[in-house]
Amino acid sequence: VILENFDDILHYPDIDCTSLRKYIGQKVGRHEDEIIVGNGSTELFYLIPRALKPSKGIIFQPTFSEFAEALKCSHAETVNNVMRSEENFCFTYRESYFDDKKVKMVFLCNPNNPTGQLVEKAVILSMVRQHPDITFVIDEAFIDFVEEPEKYSVINETGTMRNLIVVRSLTKFYGFPGLRIGYLAAHADLIIKMMEYKEPWSVNALAQCAAMTALEDKEFISRSREFMFTERLYLFNELSSIQGLSPYKPTANYIFIKINKNGMTSLLLRERLLEHGIAIRDCSNFLGLNEKYFRVAVRTREENTMLVSTLKTLLTKQSLRPMKLH
Repeated sequence: VILENFDDILHYPDIDCTSLRKYIGQKVGRHEDEIIVGNGSTELFYLIPRALKPSKGIIFQPTFSEFAEALKCSHAETVNNVMRSEENFCFTYRESYFDDKKVKMVFLCNPNNPTGQLVEKAVILSMVRQHPDITFVIDEAFIDFVEEPEKYSVINETGTMRNLIVVRSLTKFYGFPGLRIGYLAAHADLIIKMMEYKEPWSVNALAQCAAMTALEDKEFISRSREFMFTERLYLFNELSSIQGLSPYKPTANYIFIKINKNGMTSLLLRERLLEHGIAIRDCSNFLGLNEKYFRVAVRTREENTMLVSTLKTLLTKQSLRPMKLH
């Protein structure tokens, strides 16, 4: 599709992404005037506080680091509420989160990155209704990987709730992160405010074309979800059988894992796996986590099997020799 439409680069792209917004609206049950398309979801995370100007925002940690950076760039104070490992990093609603009346924005990742934990739709909507003066920004970048997403997504409610914004990525599920494209859905009044601060021409013609084609490919969507559910369960079961590892039940295209073996850290494991051509995400730099946590991607059966086999080898006593210092 990109090659077929390559000549589009000879012309300016649609500055308003009109066709794409209309098609996204049809897919998610929203009007095109309730959609903004951006250069990846990250552009939109920075746009939201820049336009709405909260004095203080809440982030539930550990989570995607760009939330904090977006608030910082808009000169908003950040309140980090750290989810407890004893509760498996699950989000639990507490009214005390909102005692500070300066809080005007909340970022919540659902499913969360990197832990994969989900918050049910009813819990989110209850918070939104109880706090009409606070804007809730829900990151649903990985919602397409979730089984029964209707139990968790709140995108259908954005048209009627004036303090709810849902942000989604079009590159995670469809596998073209290099093109950078995402969108948000919100009440039309919020859209008007945010468009006053949005940079023009941020989404190129090829990205718009790829997004339209991807959204239309129902067969790919169905096959990809079936593949992910099968491989995710396989990898989770295999990882669960490895002594020294405790994987958390996955909900997206990655699995969050705790290391229980003495002498092994996420950094050390990452370095050892790189020697075998395997990359993992060391999660020690996430707020609320430490050197005992990492994340792996769910990939093909061959790659998943290789990961499991290598982990089993590395987590034996013989593999715990000190790393060489260069």
